[in-house]
Amino acid sequence: MLIRFKKGKNQHKHKPDTLTCIRNDGSVTWSHIHRGFVQHDFAHYVVETTLGLQNAFFGLVAQGHDIPDFSLSKTERPFKIPKEAIDTEPIVLLLQAEQWESFPEPLLESHRIEHRHDITIEQIETMRQRLKKLMQHWDNLMPGESMELHFECDLKRDRKT
Repeated sequence: MLIRFKKGKNQHKHKPDTLTCIRNDGSVTWSHIHRGFVQHDFAHYVVETTLGLQNAFFGLVAQGHDIPDFSLSKTERPFKIPKEAIDTEPIVLLLQAEQWESFPEPLLESHRIEHRHDITIEQIETMRQRLKKLMQHWDNLMPGESMELHFECDLKRDRKT
């Protein structure tokens, strides 16, 4: 799946950032990204690709779920969020929080036992570096420019929704 992040031309005049996913079958889903939320989506990408997750946010999108549906209430959403996606969110949030300079110590090491004890220190460092690199690339984009990432998903194996 191709993931395209486009930097909005003017956040204040309703020209926000956008996230577009083009699935391998050619179908497309997209959404505006709320101001400052791109780092969260980058963190999802980094966590899911580093840990080989197939049933978290981008894996579910690759399987055919539409991005706007994730914002719907549990009763309105046309699918159930799998456990892997729920378990991924705290990791994403911790990784994202580490990027803020106000945190003096690493968060992922101290919380990895609670969330996913199988995450190695090497994977944590890889995720940190990959997120930092994506954010630097994003910060260097001019309004109207975009960046593309690729997400691989084994649809035959992972249709668990």
